[in-house]
Amino acid sequence: MLGPNSFDFSAIETVLVNVANRNHHAIVRVYVDYPGRNLSISLPDFLWNGLTIYSGGSDQGLFPDYNNETLISAMVTLIHALGQKYDGDSRIGFWQVGFLGHWGEWHTYPNASNFASTAYQNQILSAFNSSFTKTKFQLRYFHITGDNNATSWNVGFHDDSFFQDTYGEAWMFYERSISVGADAQWRSQPIGGEVRPELMPCVFTNDPVTACQTITTLKPLNWSTCVQLTHSSYQWLSYAFNNPGFSGSDYDRAINGSIMQGYSFFVSEITAKEITCSGTSHVVRVSVTMSNVGVAPFYYPLMLNTKAVDTTTGSSISFKSISVPIVNQLDQKAFVYYFDMMVNTNTTIQFSTWLSSSHLVGNQTIVFAISGASATGVIQLPAISIGSCATLNSSAACTSYIADAKANDTRGTTYTISSDSSVFNNPCAMT
Repeated sequence: MLGPNSFDFSAIETVLVNVANRNHHAIVRVYVDYPGRNLSISLPDFLWNGLTIYSGGSDQGLFPDYNNETLISAMVTLIHALGQKYDGDSRIGFWQVGFLGHWGEWHTYPNASNFASTAYQNQILSAFNSSFTKTKFQLRYFHITGDNNATSWNVGFHDDSFFQDTYGEAWMFYERSISVGADAQWRSQPIGGEVRPELMPCVFTNDPVTACQTITTLKPLNWSTCVQLTHSSYQWLSYAFNNPGFSGSDYDRAINGSIMQGYSFFVSEITAKEITCSGTSHVVRVSVTMSNVGVAPFYYPLMLNTKAVDTTTGSSISFKSISVPIVNQLDQKAFVYYFDMMVNTNTTIQFSTWLSSSHLVGNQTIVFAISGASATGVIQLPAISIGSCATLNSSAACTSYIADAKANDTRGTTYTISSDSSVFNNPCAMT
C-alpha cells in the first residue's frame, strides 16, 4: 500500500505466478507486524504519523496500535482493493484474514490489552465478507470474531498450532469451536492452519512423542485425531520443503498425512443402460454412484462429467456435466448422478467420467479414490457395441475402498490400501 488509495500488488503477483506455475494453490495472508522483524518493512510510511507504537517485549520487536482509526481504515480500504482484484482468482486456494495482531494472527500476546476492539474486528471481517464472495477466507480463532458469533460470518478457520494445541484443553482449537457452537463450520467453510513449527521435524516420525522430546518440550498430539476432529483441508509445513526435510519412511508418512486431509471421492458403481431406442437413435443412461469419503468437502464449484466416444473414429458423440454441491459431499453419503447420453446404432461407444473444477490450476486433476485410478482422473467403462434396439448393460462394480490416509488429491497421484470398517463406513455396502 503506497498511499491511502494507492496500491502495488506486484509482490503478491510474483508469488501467485510462481505457485501456479508449479501447479499449486497459494494460501495468502497480509500482516502488519511480524515479531522480531523491522516494523518499517510492513507498515507503510504514510501511516506512521500519529500512530502509537508498542514494544512487544523481549525478541518480539514493535507493533502498532490496532485501535488506531486511521490504521483500521487503511486496512479496510486495502481489503476492498484486494477483493476487487483477487476474489475468485483460481491461483488462490484460501485467503487468511490476517491484518490484525502478531503475524496477522489476531492476538498481541502477551500484551492482550493492546489488541483491536471488537468494533474494529467487525470492520475487518465485514470488509472480507463483502469483498471476498468467491474465494474462501479463514480466521485464526473461533472466539475472537468481533461482536458476532463465529457462525455469523462466512469464514473458515486456521489452527496455527496444529498438532500441539488442537484438542485436549478448553482453550484449544477444537474445544473453542465447540464452546461457540461452530464445530460444524467445516461443512461449508474450510479449516486449515500450520503445524506447530517446533514439532515439524518430528511430526511424521514413527514415534512422534519420543522423537519430539529430543528437540522440544512441547508435546505432540495424534495426527489422525487432529485431522478427524477439525476436518482439516490443509496444513502449512515448511520443514517438508527445506533441507533436510523428510526422507524414507518419514517422507511416506508425510505424504499420507497430507492426503488424509480434505476430500476423497469414491465411486462405488457406474452403470450404462439403454432406456429408449427409436430407429437408429439410442438414449443410454449412465449412472455414477459417488460419495466423498474424506474429512471435508471440495469448497469450490465442482462438476461431474460424462462423455461418450466413438472408439472407431475417436470423436466425442455426447458430453454432459452435473454440479456436485457441497451438501452432496457430507457425511460419506452416496448419491447417484444420471447422464442420459444420445448415441447411434452400429457404433462402438466408450463412456468415461471424471471430476473437474474451474478452480483447478495448471495440470491439476481430481483423482478418484478407487483401486487402479488413472492419474488423469478419468474412469473409462468397457466399450459397448450399439446394435439394433435392445437393452444393453455394462457395469463397473465396487472394486476397492480407500479408508485411511491414502486417498486422492489434486497432485495427480492415487494410492490404495485396505478398508478399515472400524473407522469408516464402506460406501460399497450403502443402499
